[in-house]
Amino acid sequence: MKSSRREWLIGSGAFAMSAPAFAPAPALAVLAQSDRLIPNTRGGYRFLPGVPFLSLAALPSDGFEIVRATLRRPRPLSEGLTAIEKYLPEVGRPLHALCGLELRSGHQTTRAEFAAFNSAYIERMRMAGLLVGHSVPMTRTNVAMAGMGEHQIYAFSYTVPLSRTEPKPSPTFVVAAVAEVRNLASRPEVVAAGDTSLEGLRQKTAFVLEELEGRLRLLGLRWGDVTGTQLYTVYDMHPLMASLILPKLGEAARIGVQWYHAQPPVVGSEIEVDVRATRMELTINI
Repeated sequence: MKSSRREWLIGSGAFAMSAPAFAPAPALAVLAQSDRLIPNTRGGYRFLPGVPFLSLAALPSDGFEIVRATLRRPRPLSEGLTAIEKYLPEVGRPLHALCGLELRSGHQTTRAEFAAFNSAYIERMRMAGLLVGHSVPMTRTNVAMAGMGEHQIYAFSYTVPLSRTEPKPSPTFVVAAVAEVRNLASRPEVVAAGDTSLEGLRQKTAFVLEELEGRLRLLGLRWGDVTGTQLYTVYDMHPLMASLILPKLGEAARIGVQWYHAQPPVVGSEIEVDVRATRMELTINI
């Protein structure tokens, strides 16, 4: 049965959170000083904490790797989570192996609407027993695409035992999407707010790529470890590909950039990017 918007907002104010539900990830300078990778031993991965509704990144524990599964047909969020709860045990993995979600919705929301959604999202994850402490350990990408309706699951990532033995296996990981939003004194600030000129887009994109590079450094990784880069925007980025994006990606530029005609989830933001590294990706019907 499909979940309605009303169902997802019921009880949205009942979950106590240590940071605003709409808050972007904390500044990397703060993370480097105070945060660390937290083990999710039941799931076979470690995560870099961010805000209560997502982690900044997930890395597999020793002996595991991350697999990404794309749904052939996206499923409404509550329905999709139920399907994942059934799918993972069928492939020999516990639900706690879920380490990343990629969501799609049909339109951008206000910050207040996004906060309500995040509160309900946290509560759903709590009911599933997925929280570590008071936070969701999985990463998340959440973008708006025309024709998608309410929040739907497009893809998800989970851990499995290493599929083969290598002396130095290639790293696998997922990094949550980054939009062009600074979090100064807990007040979100959009980079080049309202400016969609080429220069405005350049500033936004440069900020996002710097943030992603910083997260990779915190994980002991570099652009050359990335096997998938996803760009989400409705604006023409061709002028910035050769001059900014591909040079910044360095070795990762060899695999290109997957560009989605989509927007960040909150009104006012225009660009979002996420990165990952996998050795195995699936397309599934669930």
